[in-house]
Amino acid sequence: MKINTPVLGIIFMCCALSLNAVKDGLAKLLDGYYSPLFLVWLHLIFSCLILIPIVWTKYGKSILFPRPILLQVVRSMVFVIGISFFYWSLEYIPLADTTSMIFIAPILVTALSPWLLNEKTDFQRVLAVVFGFAGVLIILRPEFSGERIGYFLALTGALGIGLFYIANRKLAKSQPQLVAVMYTAIIGTIVLTPLLPYLFKEPRVQDSIILLSFVSLATIGQILMISAFSFAQASVLAPFQYMQLLSAIVFGLLVFDAFPDIYTLTGASMLITAGLFITYRENKIRVGIN
Repeated sequence: MKINTPVLGIIFMCCALSLNAVKDGLAKLLDGYYSPLFLVWLHLIFSCLILIPIVWTKYGKSILFPRPILLQVVRSMVFVIGISFFYWSLEYIPLADTTSMIFIAPILVTALSPWLLNEKTDFQRVLAVVFGFAGVLIILRPEFSGERIGYFLALTGALGIGLFYIANRKLAKSQPQLVAVMYTAIIGTIVLTPLLPYLFKEPRVQDSIILLSFVSLATIGQILMISAFSFAQASVLAPFQYMQLLSAIVFGLLVFDAFPDIYTLTGASMLITAGLFITYRENKIRVGIN
C-alpha cells in the first residue's frame, strides 16, 4: 500500500520527537556530571559532521557561508542558550516537567510577534497566550514546593527557544530549512569550541554508551525532522510536536519511575490547548489571505 507524503511526514516527525525525548532522558541520566554547554557542543559538532557534506553536495560550497551573518549568529546563540538551560533544568526537575515548560516557546512567539515580527494579532490569540501563561504558572507549583530553580531554568530555556523560533521566521526566506539547521550548528560549534578547556570533563567509562547514544539520537532525530518537512507542510506537522511530551512521560515512567503530578499534567494540557488553538488560527488566517 502506498503511503501519501503528508502521512510519511507525520510519521517522520513523530519518530524524530520521540527520539528527542529519549535523547533528553539520556542527558538526565548523566546526572549533571557534564556541563550543559558541553552537551550542546557535542550535539552541534556531530550535526556539522552530518549536515555539511549533505548541504555541500546538494547546494554547492558557496552556501556554506551564512547570510545575513548577524541574524544568523543571533539565531544560533539563542538556540545554544535555550538548549543549555533545558539540559541544566534536567538536573533539578523531572524530564516530563522540563519538556512541558518548553512548550511555552510557540506561545511566546505569538506574544512577541507584534513587536519582533511586525505581525498583527487578534483577541482570540491574545486569550490563547494568556491561557498558555496560566498553564505555566500552574506548572511552576503554586504551593511553592519542589526544586523551583529547575522550573525557572526550564522557563529561561523556553524563552531562548521562542526567540530561536522568531529568528527562524525572520530568516525563513533566506535559505532552505536544511541549510538553516546547518548554519545554527556551524556557528554554535565555532562559538563553543574555544570554551572547551573550561567545559570539558574527562568522560566516565560508564557514560560511554550513553554519550554515544545521545549524539546518535540527536543526529538521527534531526535528519528525520528535516525529512518530515520535505513531505508535509509545517501547518500539518505542528499539532504533532506534542508527541515529544508523551514520549518524555513514557521514558520518565520507565527509566526514572516518575509520572507527572496533577500540576504538570494540568499546566501541560493548557499549554497544548493554547498552542493548538494558535496553530489553528494562524492556518485559518493564512488560508484566508491565500
